[in-house]
Amino acid sequence: MIPVVVDMDPGTDDALALMMLLNSQTVEVVGITTVGGNAQLADTTRNALRLLEYMGRPDIRVARGAARTALRAFHYAYDVHGARGLGIPLPSPTIEPVKSRAPAFISHMAKKYQGELTIIALGPLTNIARALRKEPQIVEWTRELVVMGGAVGVAGNITPYAEFNTFNDPEAAQTVLASGFTTSLVGLDVTSRVSFERTDAPWFSGEAVAAMLSKRIVRTWFDEHRTSARYHLHDPLAVVAALDPNLFSWRRASIDVETQDAARLGMTTATYGSGPVRVAVAVQAEDTKAAVTDMLSRPGDRAADA
Repeated sequence: MIPVVVDMDPGTDDALALMMLLNSQTVEVVGITTVGGNAQLADTTRNALRLLEYMGRPDIRVARGAARTALRAFHYAYDVHGARGLGIPLPSPTIEPVKSRAPAFISHMAKKYQGELTIIALGPLTNIARALRKEPQIVEWTRELVVMGGAVGVAGNITPYAEFNTFNDPEAAQTVLASGFTTSLVGLDVTSRVSFERTDAPWFSGEAVAAMLSKRIVRTWFDEHRTSARYHLHDPLAVVAALDPNLFSWRRASIDVETQDAARLGMTTATYGSGPVRVAVAVQAEDTKAAVTDMLSRPGDRAADA
């Protein structure tokens, strides 16, 4: 079992990604760190706790992270993800975050699982950058960093140039992507090609907790976005890339993130040939979509009966 820390800002697609990991037979989620992004930190943290408890995994520790960047407030996406970031009601959590904050928690887990830990980052990279400043050795201690972010060869989704996560903290993205982590970058170049269609309903089979909850999330999203035909699987693709990278085509690169030009803030530019980052440039869309559906439709061993 590969130990995984998930750094996330749930978010509807973050919720799907987390449930995929909880259902996986090959990874063990050993912790979650939360960050502002899709919603305010209070909401993203509450959502992580609610999802864990609903899925019968209150044993997984959650550490709160950054509520803003060092330079600016986050741009939230409630218009995309719905009320409180999930768009659906879930019971209030009875579990609470740990006292340790996200940077210290990430450093501790990287040292504990030295050479084995995978970090899957689904939101702005603020927590990872702060952990890196706190303990630079996490670069060597971490087996792999999988980042959902960036738009290298395609247009952005928050501005014409930038993807939402890199736009929200471009300085952190620049720091992390240039740090030397063994990094897999899963950006809009591939995530914009894989989606659930409105006409695909009900999307998931069976009555397992993850399948039923995922169905509620996606159905509610389509109900709230009546002119949208597609629900893009941004964060779930980062999970698939971590578990089955052969479904993607990759190119080695150095990545530069725009931090100065306000009009192009968060823009990601690749210099291909060498570098610490492998960039996903193509995807087997139908097989990847099937992998997402399968992971969310299978029964989870420890999921609560909800």
